[in-house]
Amino acid sequence: MIAFYFINKLNKALSKGLKKNGGRNFLGRVCVRGQGGGNKKLYRFIDFFRRLNMKGKIINIFYDTNRSARLALILYYNSLSAFILLQKNVHFNSIIYSGSYNLFNEEIKEGYSMILKYMPLFSNLSNIELLPFSGSTLCRAAEVSCIMVGKNNNKAILKLNSKWEVQVSLDCIASNGSISYKHENNYYINKAGKNRALGHKPKVRGVVKNPCDHPHGGGRGKKSKPMIPVNAWHSVFKWKHTKNKKEMNKKRRLYKKLNV
Repeated sequence: MIAFYFINKLNKALSKGLKKNGGRNFLGRVCVRGQGGGNKKLYRFIDFFRRLNMKGKIINIFYDTNRSARLALILYYNSLSAFILLQKNVHFNSIIYSGSYNLFNEEIKEGYSMILKYMPLFSNLSNIELLPFSGSTLCRAAEVSCIMVGKNNNKAILKLNSKWEVQVSLDCIASNGSISYKHENNYYINKAGKNRALGHKPKVRGVVKNPCDHPHGGGRGKKSKPMIPVNAWHSVFKWKHTKNKKEMNKKRRLYKKLNV
């Protein structure tokens, strides 16, 4: 009972409620249609830096509404606590390390966070920084990871799932192992109420609106569609090319280097 009270207190201290705007700007005008309602959301502050140079113990695992991955509440040996992204094969009561140096000279296990300089080649990495001390931004979704295929000129070469290669500094921090929770892809919306709970509002056709709301609106009864269908802003949205062929030709190369 005392442990549950302690974990609940930490959870409240590391989170805050999100305010909703229903797609409206500071003037109260709807700028994004189809948004509004939904369940209340809690934002948990996550440690994307993990440079404490200390071991800690995972005392609880949480579901987060703002991401597909699971969160772990870690309690470090100096009594500091933080939320981190949970890696695979890291469970309740596991001991993990977060830091910039390999202080204990031991094998880097799954869930350990360290700079790329000390990570072995061909290791599975996630939660990666693009610039040192900027916070991790790469490979943060559920069941996502990349492989470090080389090191040269103070750069680490990371091969992503999209077959692209990214070169980042060896001083950037990363976590060993892929992100947890593979069942996120099995989630499906089986009723309209579940979609409303996510904050999505239904949209209707332009034909059934008033003339002031849509170019297709007005008329008596069921009016037929116009010759050239347009959207609410009078631009043609049918029979137009949606692909930029120049950009598609660039992406045909399997290995594209992004020098960060």
